[in-house]
Amino acid sequence: MIRGIMMFLTAVVFFSGPSHAAVSGMNLVGKGEIYYLGFIKVYDAALYANTGGGSQEIMGPETSRCLKLTYDVSLKVKDFVLGAETVLARQHSPEELARLRKEIDMLHAAYRDVQKGDSYYLCYDAPNRLTTLTLNDTELVAVPSREFADAYFGIWLGAVQPLDEKLRDRLLKGSDKDLVAK
Repeated sequence: MIRGIMMFLTAVVFFSGPSHAAVSGMNLVGKGEIYYLGFIKVYDAALYANTGGGSQEIMGPETSRCLKLTYDVSLKVKDFVLGAETVLARQHSPEELARLRKEIDMLHAAYRDVQKGDSYYLCYDAPNRLTTLTLNDTELVAVPSREFADAYFGIWLGAVQPLDEKLRDRLLKGSDKDLVAK
């Protein structure tokens, strides 16, 4: 289980969206890195949004945003799914997850193994309430649901028990600094 969680940390960087095209009109909010065992770099993460507002606005329903994860290691689909499920389970009740299960499974079924240098984009298009997952400029899935976007982006950006608090704070560094729930 620990290995799976650590692999998720490296894989947890699933980013979607129209990739380069999606982020071209957005502002870089912040960036960070994830390390396994403190010294093996798993991925670089960057958060883009169509606002310069604070964390509340960035996570708001009217804000389009993209999370880009560029991997330094190879990861398997099972590692992404295990990592996501682990974080989602500690952030949400079983009832909330049951309501989102169809959308979560849709995204998880779209994951592909990654190699060093691959990039996932996870993008939320606010006007269309659509979350897309893209791997190396190839869109893999589009999931229609604002509630799903809120939950899934929460893996990295949530105020309570995100994947990594330091990464969350670095990604949101361009927004308000008082987000951290300690």
